[in-house]
Parts: sequence; structure tokens; C-alpha cells
Amino acid sequence: MSVAGWLADRVGWKGIEASLAAHRASRRGFMFHVGGITLFLLVVQVVSGILLAIYYRPDADHAHASVERIVGEIPYGNLVRGVHVWAADLFVVSLLIHLFTVVVRRSFRAPHELTWVSGIALLLVGLGQAFTGAVLPWSEKAYTDARVGSEFARYVPLVGDWLHRFMRGGEDVDSETLAHAFGFHVAVLPAAMTLLLGTHLFLVSRRPVTPLPQAATAPTIPLYPDFLVRLGVALTGTMVLILSLAIFWERPVGPSADPRTPPSGGLPPWYLLPAHAILRAAPKELLGIDGPTFLFGAACVFGLILLALPFIDRRGSRLTVWLAWIALLALILLSFRALP
Repeated sequence: MSVAGWLADRVGWKGIEASLAAHRASRRGFMFHVGGITLFLLVVQVVSGILLAIYYRPDADHAHASVERIVGEIPYGNLVRGVHVWAADLFVVSLLIHLFTVVVRRSFRAPHELTWVSGIALLLVGLGQAFTGAVLPWSEKAYTDARVGSEFARYVPLVGDWLHRFMRGGEDVDSETLAHAFGFHVAVLPAAMTLLLGTHLFLVSRRPVTPLPQAATAPTIPLYPDFLVRLGVALTGTMVLILSLAIFWERPVGPSADPRTPPSGGLPPWYLLPAHAILRAAPKELLGIDGPTFLFGAACVFGLILLALPFIDRRGSRLTVWLAWIALLALILLSFRALP
């Protein structure tokens, strides 16, 4: 018996292959590949992040210099950093697209409630990963991201003050903020991501998504090998996109942060622009409540409704789909409104 045959026998590949071939996937539509692309982007971040961590110094006195050394001295360091930064942004974009497509396809319906809840949790952890990673270069832009981004937490009802201190690692944005962000970025959040991702994939495998009645007769293909081959092509295209962005659209490190003279103004990371627009447009008072706190409270209520969507809309009504499109348009408009 060959080595490949011995390994296939011990792993039980024939049974796995038969099980995969028994499942069917839609023959049409790129959106069915978004979940796989999201997982691939996470893997790219993990691999590139490990390479960067070899040379990174997680303290305020050396963090910026270590990133500049990675970019300027380490062979292929600038490429690896570019891949990591772009993969992080595309990961958040992919998570948001995946969430939106699940709503539009109404795949949150029973028996997929737990799959939906774990997906929302993955989105929150993914945003946390992106935010903490943006702080690590400890440049002026990173300092602004930490200062402006954490300021939003102050307006969250009930837990605002605690969340504000928690995100900063104290009262102010300083060296403790950097250490706090590094610990969460490389340990706490990856552990939570691994646990949630394993749970999410287990739930998806146990409860495959059922198509809508009108799509039940749509052409399908076997999950293995047809769909996986198509997914492989999509992942190859994704990797080409990441490398192209990393090579031709560099993300400069910028000057080092100086907490003694913090820059005035500034914008948060792009995924927090809607919150920034809400804060800028909020009146001083609404219904006898502080204006920003009222609006951020309304946003938190919307988030709770989103989390409970499978239990509120059990049948997956068309109204939910229309509301999803309206919410997407509102987020895009708020993001543009936040720009100077």
C-alpha cells in the first residue's frame, strides 16, 4: 500500500468523500462562496500575523520602530505587512457581506438560530480583532484610531464608562492601551474566534442551509468536487487581489505616536465611520436624555433586535429583506457623511 493509500485509509477519506459528495450546493451565485472566502481571509491573517509577531515589539517605546524595521529592513516584510493589513480589512468586509446575504436569503430561519447567533458573535470578535490590530503600529493614525474609536464607547448606555476604560486599558490612551490591545489581539480574541468558528462550522455541518421554496428547483452541483473546485478558484482570485493591493497600494506606517501632543480631530477606522457620523450629528439632548447616548442606545437596541432576528421573524418575511437593504443604504450614507 502506498503512503497516500495508507493515509487515506487511516483518515477514512473515502467516507468523508462520499459524505461531501452527498451534499448539494447552488450552481449559481458567487454569494455562496462568501463563507469560504471569509475563512480563507482569517487563515491569511493568522499566517501573516505570526510572521509579523516574530519582529514586533509590543511596547510604546519600540512598537513603531519595530514596524518600521519590518517594512524597511526585513526581507519581504513590507509585503507581509501589506497582506496582513489588507486581509484584515477584507475580512471585515467579507463578514458584513456574509451577514447581509444570510439575511437576504433568509437563511437565519429555524433550525439555524444558533448558527445566526454564533455568526453575529464572530462579527463582533472580528471587529475587535481589526480595531486592536489598528492600534499596534503605534503611529499617529493608530493613536487616533484608539482615541476616537474608544471615545464612542462612552455613550453606550449603562456600561459606557466601564467599556470606555476597558478599551483604553485605563483612563487615557497611553502605553497601557497598546499593551492591552496587543494582549487581546494575539491571545484573547483569537481564542474566542477559534471557539466561535468551531461552533459555527459544527452548526453549519449539522444543519445545512435549506433553500427558499422558490429556489428549491434551482440547479445544484455536488459539494465535492464541483463546488470545492469553484471555491478554490474563488480563493485563488482572493489571494491575487490581496497581493495586488499589498504591492500596488501600500499602507504607510506614518510618524510615531506622541501621547504628550495628541493630534486633534481625525477619523476612526472605516468600519466605525457610521458611529462617528451619528456622534457628529447628535443634538445635545433628545427626550430629556443626552443626545449621543440616546442615539447610541437606539443603535444598541437595533443590535439586540438583529441578534434576536431568528426568534422575531421565524418565517423570514420579505419585510426583513427590505429592512436589510434600507439598513445597508443607511450605513453607507452615514459612512460618507462622516468623511470631511
